[in-house]
Amino acid sequence: MVFNPGCNIYFKHSFYRAVKFAEVGDRMSRVDLLYKLADSIKNDKLRSVVYQYLNKVLDSGVEKCVEFEEAPGEIEEHHSYPGGLLEHTVSVAYISSFIADLYENVYGFKINKDMVIACSVLHDLYKVFEFEVNNSLIGRCRDYYPHDARLSGEILVREGLPELAKCITELHGYYGYTSLESLIVGLSDILDAKFHSILQAKIRNYLSRVGRGGLKEFYEFMKSREWVKKDVLERILITPP
Repeated sequence: MVFNPGCNIYFKHSFYRAVKFAEVGDRMSRVDLLYKLADSIKNDKLRSVVYQYLNKVLDSGVEKCVEFEEAPGEIEEHHSYPGGLLEHTVSVAYISSFIADLYENVYGFKINKDMVIACSVLHDLYKVFEFEVNNSLIGRCRDYYPHDARLSGEILVREGLPELAKCITELHGYYGYTSLESLIVGLSDILDAKFHSILQAKIRNYLSRVGRGGLKEFYEFMKSREWVKKDVLERILITPP
């Protein structure tokens, strides 16, 4: 049990201790964070399926449109740069895990934490079969199929996990939320996407102001991690539109 004196709530897991982003120096360590969270799933079947699909998207021998660690989170809306999908996945997974603990303590809900973790880790993984980066441009593969429909279909038919399949389908909000688990993951997804879409727009504006407004320059800037430095981030945030 970890006590947070700021809100007088006991948490089962320490979100702050588990995620030490200041120590994260490369993208593989972000992958390790996903496996670490997956390892906390108590249900053997769910944990095995999460491992299976993480292994699949990370396997260079599996034919994909783009490798997971180089995949964008979206085409334009948020995390739309090589490597953005991995960052978004880690962020949503840990936000979801934290909110599940928080809401259990605040409201007294009984939340299926295993389902929250599995759903959040897997929710966008199949974007590796939907997006591609070609000549410094992000687009959709020619023969793509919507990533969430493809993934939820496989989990329902091949893995026999209807609740996980439904969570992945519902979290994007198209069909409404019929469980606390899909609502928590869905809101975590919205939060991270909104946060980064605002930040990304400010970064693009800043780069345009300093004569680096092209897509290639944007991708290089994001991959360099220069934008997370305190002095650079301050300039980005105060640059007028």
